[in-house]
Amino acid sequence: MTQSLKIIWLFLGLFFLAQAAYAETSTQKRRIEEEKRATLIDSQKTDIDSNQRILFDWGGWINFRYIDYDNDDNDSSSRDSFDYTYSNDTRLWMKAFLMPPPDSDYKNRHSFYLRLKDLYITERPEDTAGGYDHDGPHLDYAYAILDLRPFWLEIGRHYLSVGRGIAYSDVGDGIQMTFLHKNWKLKALVSRSLPHQDNIDTSIPGYSKESARSFYGIEAAHRLTLKQTLYGFWLLQRDFSDSNPIDTAHTYTYNSQYFGLGAQGKLPLDIDYWAELIHESGKSYIFDSNEKKNVSAWGLNLGISYDWQITGKPEFSLEYAFGSGDSDRANVTDTQFGNTLGQDKNFLYFGYIPTGYALSPRLSNIHLYRVGATCVPFEKSPFFKKLKFGINYYRYYKDKSEGGIYDPDANVSSSDIGSEIDLELSWQISSELRWILQYGHFFPGGAYSSSNNDSDKYLSLSLTLTF
Repeated sequence: MTQSLKIIWLFLGLFFLAQAAYAETSTQKRRIEEEKRATLIDSQKTDIDSNQRILFDWGGWINFRYIDYDNDDNDSSSRDSFDYTYSNDTRLWMKAFLMPPPDSDYKNRHSFYLRLKDLYITERPEDTAGGYDHDGPHLDYAYAILDLRPFWLEIGRHYLSVGRGIAYSDVGDGIQMTFLHKNWKLKALVSRSLPHQDNIDTSIPGYSKESARSFYGIEAAHRLTLKQTLYGFWLLQRDFSDSNPIDTAHTYTYNSQYFGLGAQGKLPLDIDYWAELIHESGKSYIFDSNEKKNVSAWGLNLGISYDWQITGKPEFSLEYAFGSGDSDRANVTDTQFGNTLGQDKNFLYFGYIPTGYALSPRLSNIHLYRVGATCVPFEKSPFFKKLKFGINYYRYYKDKSEGGIYDPDANVSSSDIGSEIDLELSWQISSELRWILQYGHFFPGGAYSSSNNDSDKYLSLSLTLTF
């Protein structure tokens, strides 16, 4: 048995060691999907150098994951909903390129990318036989890039975003045009949510796999210097979702638009920085009265990071994120238990921002502070040189102490949500094999009642094979 196969069997065995409870939220699912997407980005790049006109490449990616979650209801005296969850996610991809003729002044390179997804999930609830879900096989990505310099046209199912991806970032069916000229980058996109995608509003009847939203966006970025870039964007979201069965007594439509300004680059001492301010406007409905109300909300993300060029490659980061809240909202995503009076000030977005492993809240009615560090402690070791350790500390506060956050257990009128420590150990064992251990521990604050203030614990073991 080869060394790589021994390691594979060793870490597959680790998936079945823990016995706690797990209840995955949509924000945790999104974080896991974003981590998977990041590891697959290289498969989309046009990095083939050849004199041939037509080129093909293909490959595969398999991820085994075991997740353990303890005290999902913040109450250690009661039994949790789930015992464990494990999954097997397979992605197969193919890409093709149409290259320019050799020795030609024509430099345009067109490409096509196709990826299939097949996901098995097993959940073991307490005192039951458990659940099983097979998602696939289905089309993950399928898009063409037409190189029409200075324009680039992307058509099909692919990942689209504006700004830092907070207001909107997701895989959708759509089209994006990018224009590059000197120090300017302009892009416009039109996208539709995927078929059978869950609605963000879980109070609408039939919300599971019944979302139908369209997105229209434009973005402009200007590079002031080699180290400074300013950008702005506008995004329109339109909700065409229908209740199933039809609910004639209530209106669930949520239409919104976002205007964002941002900057990124380097400060003195080679410190990286980013900053983005988002204003949301639109219309939402009050559940009981069906009154239409204006939305006026804000989002903000600020951060710096420093990569210290010494042995061990330590990197330090500081970040602040904010999403405004509404004092009379108990639920930050739904129409029911949502806004009940006056203007809706809750920041509801359709993108992603990391907010921790255990609590993993949405950026709604919340102030988030993060301090983080990573290092490669055994950089000079032949076998462990790609072993990386990371730690993040989060502190959470409510914007409106009377309002709710994404975790419904934080229902006490207090601004102190709590704090969290996250640890990650990742090891790129070889070019084909990667192992990751993630642990999060959330300590509830005053926003949780005395009967629901026990710590949450999150544990994830992941093994990825690439071929």
